[in-house]
Amino acid sequence: MTQGTLKPVCTFCNNFATKKLITGVEGGKSYDVFFCEQCAIGVTTPMPSYAELNALYASESYRTASGKRFNKLLERFIYLFRLGRKRRIEHYVKKGRILDIGCGRGLFLSLMRTGGWEVAGTEFDEETASYASRTYGIDVKSGVPSEWGFPDESFDVITIAHVLEHSQNPENMLAACRRLLRKDGLLVIAVPSIASLQAVVGKKVWFHLDIPYHLYHFSETGLAGLLKKYSFSISRIRRFDLEQGPFGWIQTMLNLSGIRKNLFYNLLKDPVLRNRELLEATKTEIVFTFILLPVFIPLSFLLSFFESFLLKRGGTIEIYAIKNNQGSVK
Repeated sequence: MTQGTLKPVCTFCNNFATKKLITGVEGGKSYDVFFCEQCAIGVTTPMPSYAELNALYASESYRTASGKRFNKLLERFIYLFRLGRKRRIEHYVKKGRILDIGCGRGLFLSLMRTGGWEVAGTEFDEETASYASRTYGIDVKSGVPSEWGFPDESFDVITIAHVLEHSQNPENMLAACRRLLRKDGLLVIAVPSIASLQAVVGKKVWFHLDIPYHLYHFSETGLAGLLKKYSFSISRIRRFDLEQGPFGWIQTMLNLSGIRKNLFYNLLKDPVLRNRELLEATKTEIVFTFILLPVFIPLSFLLSFFESFLLKRGGTIEIYAIKNNQGSVK
């Protein structure tokens, strides 16, 4: 990509991404999102450096030393959502070897192993990777795909749940998935959708935009095009996600109301993270958050159903794709 914020070069087609989709997103400094209309994918500009990303993902700033991010009640719901993901995967593959890219503290892989799966994971941050290895005894690699060291065609399933948008090189990630999957292997990718109604309404305060953590911003068309390029056949697209969709609307509407950005989300975090991030929040902001919630919660479900099932532009998308049998992508 070119330096500065003028006409960045699209990573995927090497043409200029001239459409400035979102401007002035604050995240330590000001960022823009440029959109390549040919690839239907957006890019954060300027792109954070490798050193900046390392600082962002240090365990005590992105999650606690235990790998957790949320309070105990919410962590229980997360556990149930991971069980749901397990059931969806087992609709395609009953049992086998699974790789979870961006496995966090290893909860999902622990559930899969309990169900008889062989499991492995990766994490960008070495501290988080070591926690999953220590706590669950899971083989978790850190770093980029070239550093993982897994044998070719050694997995039946690979999952990338809300991780591809964090990757500095999504194409390398997809190429690695193709190499590591066995014949007819299943790839499951979930990302926020920059073409969703909540993204259009929320713009720079859309909850799932999450700059500077999110480096790329996928539409359904853009992600489907990348999967086709790497010889994957799409089997299913889920546009409604109970875990991600309604909450995306709740926090986006709260952000649009003028309350401190992502305050409600921060209130739900583990106390270690919550206390550090709420030092500047006022009592008035917290009170108004809870006054608005009884209105925004039911509205969020209506909007999520509308954008997901009627518009087919859900706040997040989850694609199930099968590795085609032809040779590797050149």
